[in-house]
Amino acid sequence: MTLKDMEYVCCIAEFNNFSKAAEKLFVSQSALSQSITKLEEELGLQLFRRTSKGVFLTYAGEIFLEESEKIISQTKIFKEKLENLSSCKKRTLGIGAYQFYGRYFFPKIIPEFNKLFPDVQIKIIEDSQYNLEKILLEDEVDLVISAFLDFNPKIVYKKLFTEDILLAVPKSNPLNQKIKDEIIDLSIFKNESFILLMKGIKARKNIDKICESLSFNLHCILETKDFETVNSLVDQNMGVGFVPSSVEKLEGIKYYKIKNAYSSREFFIAYKKSTQKPYIISEFTKIALTSIEKK
Repeated sequence: MTLKDMEYVCCIAEFNNFSKAAEKLFVSQSALSQSITKLEEELGLQLFRRTSKGVFLTYAGEIFLEESEKIISQTKIFKEKLENLSSCKKRTLGIGAYQFYGRYFFPKIIPEFNKLFPDVQIKIIEDSQYNLEKILLEDEVDLVISAFLDFNPKIVYKKLFTEDILLAVPKSNPLNQKIKDEIIDLSIFKNESFILLMKGIKARKNIDKICESLSFNLHCILETKDFETVNSLVDQNMGVGFVPSSVEKLEGIKYYKIKNAYSSREFFIAYKKSTQKPYIISEFTKIALTSIEKK
């Protein structure tokens, strides 16, 4: 029994006539009649009563027709969905990422994605974490890669990886001699000068939570917009600072993990629930998760 058999039965039932059904189906009447006879033999049931006034469905034929119409309808919907997904391959994909992380994510993900989807044109927008959610909701990009502290019900979040926030300390700092463990207690550095991200930057919220959990106030001597500047200034022995584990490791700095509940943050691939490109976004997400795990 095939989908063609079901279509044949539906067409014959529509006209109650083999000749008219054969004409609509673009097959010969004899070929149509043979197909129905073969189907009835396969099922062990008679689907049509042949009379001088035409052909009419038996009770078994009515059940066969009812279920066939459902299957044909679902098959049509299924094909339309696949055709829509296939057409997505030729569209552009807009990706948003925080400026600092573009160099971290994209060399791992884009080459793998391009191998499988060479026809997809990729548009990358690097922006602040605050603006990324805004441009996603306004459809300026199709997905974003970022850390999130708050979650919007209009957005789907797929966890990509967890990143540690480290304390960067100049190698010349004598406090390094007192540290024996890989994970440190920040109280050792309570008298040090700190270089921090500016308030208002989303990544600063994790750092503020770390600071709020301490029994002392950090002495901040300088604020900047990005982690690379923090890293460079620590390398110049200006003070100590918080940087993500993905930052370029400089020769003049010791990097320590921190004993703190807020010393890590999760990164996500995020996209709108109402996206018009479910197929391509789903495939990009799978490739991103695999690529990050491999590295």
